[in-house]
Amino acid sequence: MDNSLAHIGLSSEADIIRRVLEGETALFEILIRRHNPVLYKIARSNGFNHADAQDLMQDTHVAAFQQLAQFGHRAAYKTWISKIMVNKCLYKLRYGYFRYEVPDGERISEEAVPALTLQSGTATEKTVLNKELSRALEFSLQQIPLSYRCVFILREVEGFSVAETAELLEISTVNVKVRLNRAKTLLQKQLEQLYTSSELYEFNLVYCDVVVHKVFERINRSFQ
Repeated sequence: MDNSLAHIGLSSEADIIRRVLEGETALFEILIRRHNPVLYKIARSNGFNHADAQDLMQDTHVAAFQQLAQFGHRAAYKTWISKIMVNKCLYKLRYGYFRYEVPDGERISEEAVPALTLQSGTATEKTVLNKELSRALEFSLQQIPLSYRCVFILREVEGFSVAETAELLEISTVNVKVRLNRAKTLLQKQLEQLYTSSELYEFNLVYCDVVVHKVFERINRSFQ
């Protein structure tokens, strides 16, 4: 993030949104960076690979920018943009290539930080985590049925309330609770002991600049 935007990043989202709508479009970068992690986790929980998740994130941020004037602050911006992301994922699952073929495996540099990391305070002998093990643990979460996995990510990782999760997924609050309990039952005990839920599907900052750059490229083209 530009140093000139660092102090503004502490401002309320209502103030940032107001200023963006008044023409300070550069401030939209703050909203992009602030909500990249939750959008990434939503995409991954729906079964999309890293590259497709980034594409969906860009689509979501651009749509949010274009519809920003319609954001009425009736819900938190995080909830509002997450709903856009959920709809983008569902549309691609129903009508995109993902419905008909298996996407390619992850194309992440070997130097990239693994998505899963050991929680702080673990024993010294556990501080170095094999990349293969990291991927295997993430894979175990992917084996949970989609309906359970999405609820788990929204509730346990992103901290949405039961009511917010129900609204995002368009299910009842009872179903949210039932699916969350089943998701936890399906997860291996070893994963729960070794990792904190917030560390799953972490969107590394190394990719954040790419998303910001591409979103602004598309926004700028829309003004030409």
